[in-house]
Amino acid sequence: MKTLLVAINSQYIHMNLAVLYLKAACDKELGEVITLDFSINEPIKHIFSVIINEKPDIVAFSCYIWNIEYTIKLAEDIKKANPEIMIIAGGPEVSFDNGGLLESNEFVDYIIAGDGEEKLPFLLKKIREGNKISNEEKKQLRSFSVVSKLDTLRSPYQFIEKDSLKNKIAYVEASRGCPFHCSYCMSSVTDGVRSFPVEKVFDALKVLSDSGARIIKFVDRTFNCNEKKALDIWNHIQKYKAKDIVFHFEVDPGLITQNMLDCLEKMPPGLVQLEAGIQSVHAETLEAVERPGRIEKALMNIEKVISFNNIHLHVDLIAGLPYESYEKFSESFNRVYKLGSHHFQLGFLKLLRGSALREKAELHGIKYSSYPPYEIIKNNYMDAGEFMMLKDIAACLELFYNSGRFVTSLIVVNTASVVHSKGKNIGINIDKNIGLSLPDSFGFFEKLAMFMRRKGYLDRPIKAFNLYEIFYVFIKNRFPFLTDVITECLRFDYLRSMKNLTLPVFLKRNEDNKKARQEMLNIYCEEIEKVLPRLKNISLDRIWHQVFIDDFDLPPETGYPQKAVIAFDFGDVSPVTGLAGAYCIIDFQLSSKKTKGTKN
Repeated sequence: MKTLLVAINSQYIHMNLAVLYLKAACDKELGEVITLDFSINEPIKHIFSVIINEKPDIVAFSCYIWNIEYTIKLAEDIKKANPEIMIIAGGPEVSFDNGGLLESNEFVDYIIAGDGEEKLPFLLKKIREGNKISNEEKKQLRSFSVVSKLDTLRSPYQFIEKDSLKNKIAYVEASRGCPFHCSYCMSSVTDGVRSFPVEKVFDALKVLSDSGARIIKFVDRTFNCNEKKALDIWNHIQKYKAKDIVFHFEVDPGLITQNMLDCLEKMPPGLVQLEAGIQSVHAETLEAVERPGRIEKALMNIEKVISFNNIHLHVDLIAGLPYESYEKFSESFNRVYKLGSHHFQLGFLKLLRGSALREKAELHGIKYSSYPPYEIIKNNYMDAGEFMMLKDIAACLELFYNSGRFVTSLIVVNTASVVHSKGKNIGINIDKNIGLSLPDSFGFFEKLAMFMRRKGYLDRPIKAFNLYEIFYVFIKNRFPFLTDVITECLRFDYLRSMKNLTLPVFLKRNEDNKKARQEMLNIYCEEIEKVLPRLKNISLDRIWHQVFIDDFDLPPETGYPQKAVIAFDFGDVSPVTGLAGAYCIIDFQLSSKKTKGTKN
C-alpha cells in the first residue's frame, strides 16, 4: 500500500511541518508513506501528473485556507482519473463545520479533524487490513481532538537532510494550543497549552540549522506564555549567532516580563524577529473578542524592545473587529504607528471555520466572503467602501513603510504632522495655513492611498526604483512645503536602501557628479578611515565602489547633524533593518574638519 502525504504550500520557500509529523507517526507496516511538497503557484496539471505517476493507493491532503480550493479541484481530478485511489483530507480547513467545503464532495473518502498523528495511522491500518470503517469510527475521525502528550510524538526532523532547506523558511514548534481564547482565532476551540520537551526543541534546531534554513519560525501561538521555557530557548539560540540564521517568534507583548526584556536586550543583532499582535487599542473591542486587556503594557514593552536596536519587530492590527469604526480604527493605527516598529501589518478580519466570532457574525452585522479566506466585507461599524479604503492603505504600508526604504522620509513626515498640528515650529519653512492641513499618520497614508489609486499604481507591480519618484511627486503635489526637505531625505533613504552609487535624476543636485565625489573622498580620506576602520589601507578606487559620500542638510528629527558630510557604507548592512550603514564624517555645526564618527 502506497500513501502520499501532499502539502501544497503558499510559497515554494516554505517547509510543511504537518506532513512530516504524519509521516513520522506511520509505522513501516502501514506500507510506503511518501511526502510531496508543492506550491499553489505551480500549475495544477503538473501536480496532478506527479501524483498520478506515483501510482498511489491513498492520497492525503493537508488543507488550509490558502490551498483548499486548489485541493478540491485536484482531489476531484484524481478521483476521476482513478476511482480506486482513496482521498483523505485533514488540516484546519476541514476540522470544523463537518468538513467545510469538502463535506458535500463525494470524491473525499475520509476527513480527519484536529491533530492527525494518532488518527491517520489508525485509518491506514484499517484500510490496509481491509477492515470496514464503521460509521462510529468515521464520526470519531471527524470529531476535533488533539494529541494530549506531545512528548510521545516521533520527531518529524528525522527526514530532513543536510542542506535540503537551503535558503528556505523552516518551522518548529515548542508548544501547541494557546492560553487565550480570542474569538477570531481557531485556538479558541482548544483549552490550554501542550508543550514539547525543550530538549526535543533543541534537537530540532540543530537539524534545521544543518539543513541550511535561513529563517526558522516557531509556530507557537503565544511563544512567551511560559517564561522559563521562552528564556531557555532564547538563551539556547544564541549559539547560532555566527550561522546567519534568523529565528522568528510570535509573542504576546503584554506577557513580556522584565527577565524577557533583559534577555532580548543581549541578543546578537539580527538573530531574532518578534511578531507582536496588538489588533486594537480599544478596550471595548478587545473585550468583545475575548482578548486580555493588557494594551498599555503591551505598547510599553514594544517601545522597549524597539529601543534595543537589535530585534526586528513586527506589529499588527486587525481591521473589522467589533465596535471599531473607521475613526476608531484610525486611532488604533496612529498609536501603533507611533511605536516605530520595523514592520506594521494592517490585516483584515477573517471569519475562520471553528472560530467563535464566526458563530457570532450576525450579532455584529458581519458580512464576509463565503469562500477562503472568508475575509470581512462590512459590519455594523464600517461599510464596504471604508474597508476598501483600508485595503489601499494596507497596500501603501507594504510599499512605503514595510519595505524599509523610506525610514527617514516617513520620520520627517510624521514629525511634521504631529509637531506642526500643535502649532510648534519644526525648522521647516511652512506656510501656517497650508501646514495645518498636514494630516496625522493615518490621514497621510489615506491621502497617499488615494493618490496611488487615482494613478493606477495599486493595480500593477512597481519596481523599487520607481517608488522614490512616486513618493517625491506625491509630496510635491500634495504637500509642496515639504518638497525640499523630503528631497534631501529621499536621497538619504535611496542610498541606504538601494545601495546604489547612481542617484536617479530627480534626486540629483546640480553639483552631483563623479568627479566631485572623488574629490570628497580624497579630502575626507583620513576621516573615513577613522570612522570606518575596515577601509583602512584600502585603495581609493576600491573605496569608491563601496562608499558613497556627500554632504546633507537633514532635519534634526532624523538623528543626524543638520549639516554634515555622510558616508554610506554598502559593505556594512544592518542585520536588523537591511539598510546600509550611514556615518557622519564631518559635522559642519561643530567644525569644518572635526570627526564626529556617529552612526545611525
